Amino acid sequence: MPKQPKPFIVEFKSSRRKRTKPLEQPKSIWGNLAIELQQNLAEEQETSIGSPASQQDATAPDLPAATVAVCDEDAAAAPSTSRFIRKWSEKMAERPSAKGTDAVAAFLVRIERQKALLVEFHADPAGFDSWRSAWFRKVAGGFGVNIGHDSVDAGAGLRYVVVESIQDVTEFLDDLAHHAQTDTNFQRALEETRRRRAARRVRTRQR
Repeated sequence: MPKQPKPFIVEFKSSRRKRTKPLEQPKSIWGNLAIELQQNLAEEQETSIGSPASQQDATAPDLPAATVAVCDEDAAAAPSTSRFIRKWSEKMAERPSAKGTDAVAAFLVRIERQKALLVEFHADPAGFDSWRSAWFRKVAGGFGVNIGHDSVDAGAGLRYVVVESIQDVTEFLDDLAHHAQTDTNFQRALEETRRRRAARRVRTRQR
């Protein structure tokens, strides 16, 4: 008889896998220094956060850029203001108050203005158009002349005259100017008229 073959038996053995160790990185002194540096930085940050100065800085509100700019402008303007004061303070003086002579001087200026208007009228009577500013008017028999448009008289109630010619108007204005310079009563009347005019302007502004 032929020889019987032996049965072929396959055995499966469970083998444990050995964990492979990671490849060791080459050690370097720079790696250790980097780790120490990170630790030192972390400790410094913790110290700065816990310090009162850092807390004060953290709680303080940030100033807007506009405020900073204004502060800079004020700082720049201060020296110029000081220079201005130093330059002009030596010339500081009290403003002169209005006196009787000022009222007379103003009245004399108004008379000179009337003389100029009279010259314009004499040069071109038909084209003269400044009647609202003139103290003289054409009337029956000549010219009527006011002593200003205010309620003031040259004395004894004299406020208005009627003359025959332009030459008489000029003469009257000259005598009126001399009277304003020499008569103290007329000077007081001019000053009172000046005060009334100023008070009238104030009342007009207040309305």
